[in-house]
Amino acid sequence: MTQAYYKAGNFEPGKSLGYLIKRCGTLMTGLAADAFVSQPLSFTQWTVLMKLRHFTHLSATELGESVGHDLGALTRVVDSLERAGFVERERGRRDRRTVEIALTPEGLRQVEDNTHLVVSLLNKLLEPFSRSEFESLIAQLQRLLARLQEYSDSQLTPHPETVPGPGVRKIAGARDSLAAAPRGPRRKSARAGP
Repeated sequence: MTQAYYKAGNFEPGKSLGYLIKRCGTLMTGLAADAFVSQPLSFTQWTVLMKLRHFTHLSATELGESVGHDLGALTRVVDSLERAGFVERERGRRDRRTVEIALTPEGLRQVEDNTHLVVSLLNKLLEPFSRSEFESLIAQLQRLLARLQEYSDSQLTPHPETVPGPGVRKIAGARDSLAAAPRGPRRKSARAGP
C-alpha cells in the first residue's frame, strides 16, 4: 500500500482495524462460551487444552501468551483443569528448574469431544461467505498477524544509540533498549544482615 489508508480526519471506529478485530473476537468468544454451557469444561478451558494438544508441553508464560491470558488468570484455569485431571504440571524437559503444563489422555479426550462445538459455530458464522471469500480473509489475517509480530519484534530491538556501553548493566525484565548505570557500593543499613 503506497498511500496511507487512515487519516486523522476520516478515522472512525467502524473502519478501525483494531476495533473490528477486537469486536469480532469478543462476540465470537461470547458465542463460544454459550455453546459450552452444558459441557464439563468452559470455552476458556477448552482453548487452553487445544493449545496443549498442538504443543504438548508449555510453560505457564508460553501458554498464557499464546491464549492471551495474564499469569494470574491462567493459573486459575490451569488449577481447575489439573483438579479435573485434564492437565498435569511436570518438570521442564529442557530445564528441570521450570514447570511445564502437559495434556493428559483425559484432557485430550475432552478436546476431541468438544471441538465439534467450535467447528459448528464457525461454520454457522461463515454461511454468508463464499469459500473463496473466507480463504482470502484467512490469508489476509495471517499476513496481518505476521506483520504485527514482525513490527512488535522490531520494537524490541535496540537502536544503536540506545545500546548500553561498557560498564552499563541492563535492568532485569526491561526491554533491551533500556539500561541502568552501575551503582556505587551499597550502604549497610542498621537492619541489614551479615
